[in-house]
Amino acid sequence: MAIQKTSLVEIAIERIKSYIFEEKFKPNDKFLSERELVEQLQVSRTVVREALISLQTVGILHVKPGGGVYIAVPTLDSISTILKHHYDTYGVKIKELLETREIIELGALNLIIEKQIDVDIDSLIDINESYYQTIIEKQDAKKFDRIFHQSLIKATKNETYYHFSEIIHEYFNLAKIDLIEKETALIQAYNQHLEIIEAIKNKNLQIAQNIMKEHFIPIYNFINRLEEKA
Repeated sequence: MAIQKTSLVEIAIERIKSYIFEEKFKPNDKFLSERELVEQLQVSRTVVREALISLQTVGILHVKPGGGVYIAVPTLDSISTILKHHYDTYGVKIKELLETREIIELGALNLIIEKQIDVDIDSLIDINESYYQTIIEKQDAKKFDRIFHQSLIKATKNETYYHFSEIIHEYFNLAKIDLIEKETALIQAYNQHLEIIEAIKNKNLQIAQNIMKEHFIPIYNFINRLEEKA
């Protein structure tokens, strides 16, 4: 039985990925040319080109017209493209997504406090005060709530952890979770932010995590209501 072209492309993709890993290529490194890949993989130029297009789409390679093939620099944009394709194809279970986000934020507090990382407390307070002002002025407070939580993840000084949290946030964007809260609930969230900041300052992990869990309760309640209506 003849091997179909699609199968050859998939084989070429896997072999290229393995070669990149084995040779320890780094972002921006120049990769093999189309001609070299044809010779090495023993497939047609058409198969190689389709493999390169696929690898460029998922952010592994970058093909410069007339300039060769390079190892791509990972970006959130390429990750977002992959996520959107996955979301459009498979969807996502909202509650599982929220549980993952909660684990990430609880883990961030654990990293900060257990590793005794020096956190910019004043910056967190300023962000939270901006959050409060948008509530009082009846503006959309989501931006500063987002920045506050983002700053907590950044404070871990763990880039991999931060990028993973951004991936989860991208999924939230795709799922279009639009939780509209009353002013009293928003003020409560503001006060919880303050308590989390104080717990970080005092290096009290249990209190910080307990407050963060309470912080997620309104979102869980909202999702439960959505599921009941479905």
